[in-house]
Amino acid sequence: MSDTALRLALREMHGILRRPAVWQVMAVVAAVLAVSGPFGTLASLGLGARLAYWSVVVVVTATSGWLLSLWIDGALRRHGLSSLGRWALTSPPVAALVLVEVAALNALAFGISPFAAEELASLAVSTVPVALLVTGALTFIPRPPPAVGADDPQPRPPRLLSRLPLDKRGALISLSVQDHYVEVVTSRGRALLLLRLSDAIAEAEGCAGLQVHRSHWVARDQVRAARREGGRGVLTLADGREIPVSRTYLGAVKEAGLL
Repeated sequence: MSDTALRLALREMHGILRRPAVWQVMAVVAAVLAVSGPFGTLASLGLGARLAYWSVVVVVTATSGWLLSLWIDGALRRHGLSSLGRWALTSPPVAALVLVEVAALNALAFGISPFAAEELASLAVSTVPVALLVTGALTFIPRPPPAVGADDPQPRPPRLLSRLPLDKRGALISLSVQDHYVEVVTSRGRALLLLRLSDAIAEAEGCAGLQVHRSHWVARDQVRAARREGGRGVLTLADGREIPVSRTYLGAVKEAGLL
């Protein structure tokens, strides 16, 4: 798996952990587990100890499992795998990680050997289904872009959008040369502008993207899949179109983590 996929996963995880709602949900889950005391913790631990134990279990397994899932899923997306294929390849390592973590925590908290076959089998029964559900949710449910906080500055839309009709001003997807025009494709449609591609790219400042061909520019967050075809590449965009990547720009596309 590429370092770029890991950096993107860490960035997304950082954004997730900045959301108070995420910590609130984990706190509620830990509290419910502490009160109910499943897996024998009700009899073996007092309420305070159960709360501490389940808080550690929830935070450790949720954050590490989520990060690993984002990392693997992000790396597999660049190979054009289907959602089902990504889920099938992501779930086993996430389940294994959670199993090892819970076994290690139980060894510290209760002195139970993490290598006992009966203990591992019991943990697998409880952790593997959870890992399958969590990785399935992360794989099949579209993740919204990180929300802009109330105290964060609102991003300024690219100047290029001001050239478009009001009903076409959506998220930028791509810019492509059409004779003497540039076709601007957004989430709300497309329009032709009489200007050079280099000028259109300059006015797209504020939207993270890159030129992938002498005739094409794409927004990075609109790339859904990528594949190699000989010495060039092909990017599949959010609207289903395929954009070629020429040899000249192949290195930049790889550096951006899209191939």
